[in-house]
Amino acid sequence: MDKVYIVLVNHNNYSDTIECLESLLKSTHLNFQIFIIDNSANDESINNFSAWVTNENYTGIHTNFEHLVLPAERKPIDHININENDFNSCNELFAQKIIFIQAINNGFAAANNIALKYILKNGSDHSLIWILNNDTVVEKETLANLVAFYKNGSNKRCLIGSKLRYYYSPNTLQAIAGKYNTWIGKHYHIGDGQKDLGQYDNYKFAQDDYIIGASIFLPQLFVKTAGLMCEDYFLYFEELDWMQMAHKYEFAITMAPDAIVYHKEGSSIIVNNEKQKDTFNAEYYSITNRVKFIKKWYPWRLITVLPGVVFALVKRMLKGKFKLVYKTLASVFKILFTK
Repeated sequence: MDKVYIVLVNHNNYSDTIECLESLLKSTHLNFQIFIIDNSANDESINNFSAWVTNENYTGIHTNFEHLVLPAERKPIDHININENDFNSCNELFAQKIIFIQAINNGFAAANNIALKYILKNGSDHSLIWILNNDTVVEKETLANLVAFYKNGSNKRCLIGSKLRYYYSPNTLQAIAGKYNTWIGKHYHIGDGQKDLGQYDNYKFAQDDYIIGASIFLPQLFVKTAGLMCEDYFLYFEELDWMQMAHKYEFAITMAPDAIVYHKEGSSIIVNNEKQKDTFNAEYYSITNRVKFIKKWYPWRLITVLPGVVFALVKRMLKGKFKLVYKTLASVFKILFTK
């Protein structure tokens, strides 16, 4: 049975991560290993992970999907807790089912790259990787369906997305893919808000479509060929950059319609355990990285993208977000005028 390396990033959000882990552990495809990269600012998440993975009576599991998450898996679960430096310097193979890695928060791409570097070193061209958001719940057959879709496809040089549905409206699509307009630097989700009636099950990806980063399934061969995630973005646009690399190295982009993932969209970006949205960082990176991405891949289209950036900043200035506008403007000028 093909081994799958599953990579999740946690940032001050252990409750969602544990719910996701419980659903993953019920997967019918059994040959997998999970890497949790913890970018949290304190030890609260890692302490809760330790309590959950060892304690049969852990009471912190909350879910709207009892049939996918409960009953909780028997504890203890084979695992290891290790910090980023020790993990990177270790030359041994990790045999544990779950590897918790306490990392320095250098962004979403950098966190994923910690695990991807290990997989490049210890996996093979036949290894499979699933980059999955921690604020998700998966069906028991989702992983098996992703593996089958890949194995049964004629093109092994491909990246595969999942069918994303809203966690709080489980029959409603969040997206089957995204579409990015490089002329204005804006994107939208294909299928968003529609009832899932199978209308996109045979969807063919266009050149400007991309797999949404909440769930990206890929062979290790892609990382070996195209490289790690670009760490220049810190947050947002990593998947778009990877999709550009896929086009560059002639990897196909597609979607497995029976690989269902329920997504809480946005809950992975929080300030604290009350789950207040970190809107400052979200707005800052969404605007600055729009410019960074366009300059890198479509520099001749900056002239049509920048007016939208100016408009976005004016709107925020009218809302009194002067600190955000100042910081964003400074970063945009640096991006534009630095080689």
